[in-house]
Amino acid sequence: MPTDAELRLSNLARGAWPLLKRLPQVLSGYRLVKSSDLDRRYSIGSILEHNARRHGALPALRYRGTDISHAELNARANRIARLLAERGVSAGAKVGILLDNRPELILSVAAIVKLGAVAVVHNNRLPPPSLAHCVGLAPGEQMIVGRECLETWQSLADHLPAEQAIAPLVVADDEAGPVVDGELDLLALADTQPDDNLPQTAEVRMGDTCCYVFTSGTTGLPKAAVIRHIRWIKAMGAFGLMALGLKPGQVLYNVLPFYHNTALAVGWSSAAATGACLAIGRRFSASRYWDEVREVQADALVYIGELCRFLYNQPATNSDRDHQARAMVGNGLRPDIWMDFKRRFGIERVYELYGASEANIAFFNILNQDRTVGLCPAEYALVECDHDSGEVRKGADDRLIRVKSGGTGLLLGKVSKSYPYDGYTDDRASEAKLIRNAFVDGDCWFNTGDLLKDLGYRHARFVDRLGDTYRWRGENIATTEVEAAAMAVDGIAEAVAYGIKIPGAEGRAGMLAFRPEPEADIDQLIETIAEDFSSHLGEYAIPVLLRQVGHLDATGTFKFVKRDLVNEAFDTNKVSDPLWIRLPNTKHYQALTPTLQEQLTHSKLGY
Repeated sequence: MPTDAELRLSNLARGAWPLLKRLPQVLSGYRLVKSSDLDRRYSIGSILEHNARRHGALPALRYRGTDISHAELNARANRIARLLAERGVSAGAKVGILLDNRPELILSVAAIVKLGAVAVVHNNRLPPPSLAHCVGLAPGEQMIVGRECLETWQSLADHLPAEQAIAPLVVADDEAGPVVDGELDLLALADTQPDDNLPQTAEVRMGDTCCYVFTSGTTGLPKAAVIRHIRWIKAMGAFGLMALGLKPGQVLYNVLPFYHNTALAVGWSSAAATGACLAIGRRFSASRYWDEVREVQADALVYIGELCRFLYNQPATNSDRDHQARAMVGNGLRPDIWMDFKRRFGIERVYELYGASEANIAFFNILNQDRTVGLCPAEYALVECDHDSGEVRKGADDRLIRVKSGGTGLLLGKVSKSYPYDGYTDDRASEAKLIRNAFVDGDCWFNTGDLLKDLGYRHARFVDRLGDTYRWRGENIATTEVEAAAMAVDGIAEAVAYGIKIPGAEGRAGMLAFRPEPEADIDQLIETIAEDFSSHLGEYAIPVLLRQVGHLDATGTFKFVKRDLVNEAFDTNKVSDPLWIRLPNTKHYQALTPTLQEQLTHSKLGY
């Protein structure tokens, strides 16, 4: 009987065979992945121009029954770019974008990066205070706002300095209506511009910044992660050329929001890599998803684990495999449903990846192995750490300790010329993510804050997040942001937020332990917490559970001790404190009764 190592080697060989059949394409992708020439004049804009020349008549974007060809995408982006240039946007300038998922978002990003400018892609689901914080991190010379987001933008007026509350270029919407008198109509103004390629595009280098996307990082409010063209191009090489390898005219369907790198960098670049078509879903609906996959005639899908879990939890139907999508690319597919998901929905290839907006390295499952994030072409290390605090452990020589083969450790990515660290717009926040002199004097490593398990042959499996962040609803949530919102509620004396496991749910749900002021009316306080959280936190960041405590333990450096709180979670055999729960699709908390606790434990509440 073959050993586990022999079986894995055999599986790797089988996974490599499809790559050999398109070896030139795979090698082209590999060269991009390993590229380090930051001065090379090669960019998103030049790739779009190449596709317009080579695949001009084929579809580049598909949305609600309408196609935009590669030639048309390039021409429309050129017109918007010329309008922006006329309004003073030049290389290095920042332009904000606040739009739902639709073609105009891609067209706007394309236009901005063609000028060598920076597209600041905002999360349109953030509440006004958080969104204003993001705008303040990267104020734009211009702002492009969809008609559907205009009210959100206008609501920021009280949260922004006067110079940042600029009149936006508005994009009409088939849901929210046309641009009205007194508003600047982006598309109407752009239609008066020439559509030929701009000379500025030829000057854009791989090392130039193309986008800012916002991430919670590990602490505090969202941070602006810097994305350079080389990151997008490496993603194109890895996921578009080495992994998916779609043919021109084939369709990749994405319903994830484009303010996430999984959609903006992985999804878009994977289609653009080969002249394939990116089909755009406006918003995710578990009950409609496969109908939309059929409607757009998708050959492949972009996913995150949360999306897969919702689909998996839908009642099985005879049409679950009635579509032509046989591959998907994304991150977070749970190992425990991996095989069943593939069988039920007819998915043959899962190109799972691991990465982060601010990280300098990534793993990708190019060999189509099961239950793994794949391998990493860059130098990385899995090191020992304290799983409660996230602090790295050092040996007697004051160096970090690598975990043994097959072990689980904190993932570090070596910062190098080929895999530089771009960080955030905040230099101090950027430096805080680095570990210097880790193994030898002068080395530098990016601390991902994540635990991965070594599977051998440079493959790994994601295990969990460390520190003051947990992942829920596909979002990274900083506990400090939730705690700050809680401490702003009158009647709360102390509060600590943390993530807990809910059976059957992807990621970790938010839970808040709070100590009330002595005079607080608890019933009224719970109502106030619900109202304030709805106003100041994104829906995904609002804690699912509340726990009233008499005291909170803290360390000598005044950091709350969360270990026992996390372990006890909502187990009423361990917790005698009052507990409340926020049920799915509700806005208020109610007492966690024994019946609800039983339903929660047995995955019957729909999380």
